[in-house]
Amino acid sequence: MDLCFPDSSYIISGPKEVRGGEWDSLSVQCHYDPGWETYRKWWCRGHDWISCEILVITNGSEMVKKNRVSIRDHPRSLMFTVIMKELRREDTDTYWCGIERTGSDHGVPVKVTIDPGSSVPITGPEAVRGLERGVLTVQCRYDTGWETYRKWWCRGAVWGSCKILVQTNESTFGVKERVSIRDNQTNHTFTVTMKELRREDTDTYWCGIERTGSDHGVPVKVTIDPGSSVPITGPEAVRGLERGVLTVQCRYDPGWETYRKWWCRGAVWGSCKILVKTHGSAFGVKERVSIWDDQTNRTLTVTMKELRREDTDTYWCGIERTGSDPGFHVKVTIDPVPDTPEDTTGFLTVTSQHSDGRSLLSSTRFLLLVFLEVPLLLSMLGAVLWVNRPLRGSGGGSVSPALGTSDQ
Repeated sequence: MDLCFPDSSYIISGPKEVRGGEWDSLSVQCHYDPGWETYRKWWCRGHDWISCEILVITNGSEMVKKNRVSIRDHPRSLMFTVIMKELRREDTDTYWCGIERTGSDHGVPVKVTIDPGSSVPITGPEAVRGLERGVLTVQCRYDTGWETYRKWWCRGAVWGSCKILVQTNESTFGVKERVSIRDNQTNHTFTVTMKELRREDTDTYWCGIERTGSDHGVPVKVTIDPGSSVPITGPEAVRGLERGVLTVQCRYDPGWETYRKWWCRGAVWGSCKILVKTHGSAFGVKERVSIWDDQTNRTLTVTMKELRREDTDTYWCGIERTGSDPGFHVKVTIDPVPDTPEDTTGFLTVTSQHSDGRSLLSSTRFLLLVFLEVPLLLSMLGAVLWVNRPLRGSGGGSVSPALGTSDQ
């Protein structure tokens, strides 16, 4: 296309030069003479008029947007406006305000310079710390004008290859696995929450804003320290009697009420065997073991019945979650029922440690037999033996009271 520059009747005019800041927006207004209201207007990039690239062109008085550039014609004011958003350093160039017509278009050059931005339109903390198995919250702020853009949370020290963990959706909220994000467009802040923290979560992350072209982002160094305590505690050791009942109570921190709880056996945490766990009703039972979760008082109660000597072991109160479960170990010892010692007089001492009343009754009858009936029988036997004792006569023979005279 060819450009004519009439000396005094040039039909379009605009600023010779404009400047903008990196990441900001830039507005350019170009005016035209009466009679050109119905012609299409355009914005072209390139130092050479003949080979410049048209970025956007009007469609009546409606706004037309393409990528980061928009244009709108205001026929009543005999002007059109071009807006360039999310400016970059490489946007510095020569542009043209133009009017499309049959034959050679009219145009006027505009020198656009983009200065380095003092900061990106998003800020956040340089570094944050959290505790293992805890919760970490990171809040990032953004400038006005970015409310409707999607926000995200990305992991990785290298900006170009970091992995987006979660991003907002149309409802300004997003969640994936252990990470959630919420955008408060009124306060121009978005909040990232990481739950059930692990030591390996330590890394560089990015608060970011999605846009056409290169996204905006600010790095945040996240460090996860070893937890000073797990969110569940219980007794270090408990004891029970063989054939008896043992109750173990564990407490957990607020926020874990709705998680399933379990009771696991085995000294090695990673390979212990889960014996019972809660379900929807916060209760569970399997064979000799039951579990009850009191979510109001945040206590977990485990009951083991019909205890056996071989139940002695290390057990764990635990909370089920995505990833590594938190747990607290409890040493359980089952003692034998005490043996009955013998009395120093030589008689057997009978105890009443029996499982029911019938056994106790049998023990009482045995005591009556030993202390009452046995002495009576012995007395009767002694009397019979005394009556039937042999008697000796004067001749050296013996006399039996029942048979009369014996041998002479």
